[in-house]
Amino acid sequence: MVGGFRVPRGTMLFVNAWAIQNDPSVWVDPTSFKPERLARVVGPRDGLKWMPFGSGRRGCPGEGLAMKMIGLVLGSLVQCFEWERPSKELIDMTEGVGVTMPKAQPLKAKCRPRSSIMKLLSDQIESIVVA
Repeated sequence: MVGGFRVPRGTMLFVNAWAIQNDPSVWVDPTSFKPERLARVVGPRDGLKWMPFGSGRRGCPGEGLAMKMIGLVLGSLVQCFEWERPSKELIDMTEGVGVTMPKAQPLKAKCRPRSSIMKLLSDQIESIVVA
């Protein structure tokens, strides 16, 4: 029995992550994109109350690496590039269908290397060529 339902042996159960993440009894205005709502969430395990990497034996083996790399990669992208929308239209944040909740429309952005990074790279290339 699971939640009052008879579930035959061998049945594969899936957690409806979308329903949990869009539950109006948990979130104010759950369908709006508001990442700041998670800033104050404190969980029992490393602040991850909503278990984005699963838990226990079936937890994601790459969790430690992901937690270390996400800051490094995002920081590098912000530090090295100037980012802008390709047009003046607002970005459509509508979610598509899928286990990972993809965007309905792909995100399009323009990026160009920052001048300081271009100078740093050209100086390094020049020093290699001269050596």
